Amino acid sequence: MKSRFVTSRYNFLVPVEDGVLLYSAKTGAVLRFTGIDAGRLARNLCLGPHAVSKDSFPPETFQQLRQGGFVISKSTNELQIIRRRFKRARNDTPIVLTLTTTMDCNLGCYYCYEERSPDRLQFQDVDQIVEIARERVSRSGKRGIHIDWYGGEPLMNIDFIEAASKALQAFCKEAGIAYASSVISNGTCWPNDVGAFIERHRILQVQISFDGLRNNHNRRRRFRRNYRPEDGASSFDNAVELVDKLLYHTHVDLRLNVDRENQQDVLPFIDFARARGWFERPFPAVLQPARLSSYSEHSSFMRYSELSLEEYDEIRAIVRAEMKGEALVEESETPDGFPYPKTSVCAALANDSVVVGADRRYYRCGLQAAEPHRSVGSIPASSRRQLPVIHAGAGQTESDEKWWVQFDPTTLPNCSRCSFLPVCWGGCPKKHLEQDTHAISEQSVFWRHNLPRLVAEGVGATRQTGFVFTEADQFR
Repeated sequence: MKSRFVTSRYNFLVPVEDGVLLYSAKTGAVLRFTGIDAGRLARNLCLGPHAVSKDSFPPETFQQLRQGGFVISKSTNELQIIRRRFKRARNDTPIVLTLTTTMDCNLGCYYCYEERSPDRLQFQDVDQIVEIARERVSRSGKRGIHIDWYGGEPLMNIDFIEAASKALQAFCKEAGIAYASSVISNGTCWPNDVGAFIERHRILQVQISFDGLRNNHNRRRRFRRNYRPEDGASSFDNAVELVDKLLYHTHVDLRLNVDRENQQDVLPFIDFARARGWFERPFPAVLQPARLSSYSEHSSFMRYSELSLEEYDEIRAIVRAEMKGEALVEESETPDGFPYPKTSVCAALANDSVVVGADRRYYRCGLQAAEPHRSVGSIPASSRRQLPVIHAGAGQTESDEKWWVQFDPTTLPNCSRCSFLPVCWGGCPKKHLEQDTHAISEQSVFWRHNLPRLVAEGVGATRQTGFVFTEADQFR
């Protein structure tokens, strides 16, 4: 009699100190097996899809394997399940309006991928931005919007923030929906009334970037000519003073940029933050190590100074060990700390989200806001109050918009056969758009090296020293 059951493509075996863990990337389930037959049993379930007999397992074990998605019905199309999950996430992910208040910036960071310009959103754009929010709420039925204040340095157009925030909050109150916002900033030009500013604009989270301690930070994030403050304060001192204040009012992510030239500052920076009490405030700081790399087509020069993925993983391991139990260390690939199967997408893929550039163009990804050839539409030129319509222009714009709408990692040749697919969804879609094979390949390396650790740590176990997944584990 032929078996009605097969093993899932998305099963992984992780050897730990007291046995093995069986993990499903499709469901997030983890089973622990101990005993002399544990490794053989779990390994057999991770060889790729093949028939298994119900009678090969004790009844209780087989039930656990079925409930965890490790053993599935022969008729189950797992790729189709993941495809439906991905499409549902594109539709269900909350509305995020990223407003690029200006492309100007007062700092001259050597690695900056953005093209500085005098472009800035104006008061006369506020009504149309509110209409963007109104139209997306109306068509989606979603009960809230999130505004991400972005730049350049967004606080260099603070008058626009004041006007747009007030208008958007008024719309949300009228519509009976939730409103919240966040800011990505260099921390050098905030108003003195930090607490009132946070409360007035309902800012739930602020990201402040550091490039290490004072010397490295000031050398790499220097004030540009004509932007130097009259009091002679450095960009480091300004950012530190701001974080001191922010942590009494809202969540702060400390983005610690790391490359070959400043990696020696990582642990001393943690000591500095600890000494200032940043991890003990009413809103304890979250540490976000960030590997400086080529973010866009304009920053390929970063390849020469970026850390290899292996070097960066070593640094993150040191940071995790140093901060264990004291503060949260967030990894962008797994913000929840455990490799749950993905149920949401980045704003670039969310059907109801949009980036409004300082040039009044629409973009799908904030990292493209300085690349007009990547725009997918624009705010109508008329000053009359009207619904802005996302439209495709000529040439590159048309192909980009179509590409974003159609992007689906489950249809890509490599992603569709990759066993990391449920937790990765192809990684950054922008890298696929730009056909950045280097970055896409690094995604595979990341999951091979880190998924065993994340699974083991998630259940309080310790993976076998040096164990990583292979390419054969990834593609079965």
